[in-house]
Amino acid sequence: MKKTVSMALIAFFTLSFTLSAQNRDDSNRIGRRSQVEQRWTAKNRAENMAKQLELNNEQKEKVEALFEKQDAERAEQMKLQREKREQVIQDRENRREAMQKQREQAVAANDAELESIIGQEKMEQWKRYREDVRKKMQDTNRSGRRTPGRNAPRTMK
Repeated sequence: MKKTVSMALIAFFTLSFTLSAQNRDDSNRIGRRSQVEQRWTAKNRAENMAKQLELNNEQKEKVEALFEKQDAERAEQMKLQREKREQVIQDRENRREAMQKQREQAVAANDAELESIIGQEKMEQWKRYREDVRKKMQDTNRSGRRTPGRNAPRTMK
C-alpha cells in the first residue's frame, strides 16, 4: 500500500513539473507577443497617469501632448537608427569588395614575382598543387571532418 501511494505521488509530481514547464514556455511566448501587440498609446498612458494621480483634464491633455511628442521623437530616432544600420551594412559590403580586389591584385603581383624567380613551368606546377590543396580542404569541410591548421605540414606531390 505504501509503495503504491509513494509511486502515485512520484508520478503526480513528475507530471506536474512537466506540465508546469510546458505552461511556462507557452505563457512566456504569449506574454512577449501581447507586450508587443499591446503597446500603450500616448492617450492610454495619459489616461492611466490621470487615473493614478488624479489629474484634471488640462493636466491630462498636456501629459498626452508630451507623450505624443516623445513618441514622435522616438519614432524619428528609430528611423535614423535603421538608416544608419543600412548604411553600415552597405559600407561593410563596399569595404569587403575593395579588400577583395586589393587581395586579388596582391596575389597576382606575388604570383608574377614568384614566376620570374622559379619560371613558368614550376609556377604552373605550383598553381596545380595549390588548387589540389584547396579542393581537398573544401572536400574535408563538406564532409564535416576537422580541417588541419595553418601550421600543419604539407608536402608537394
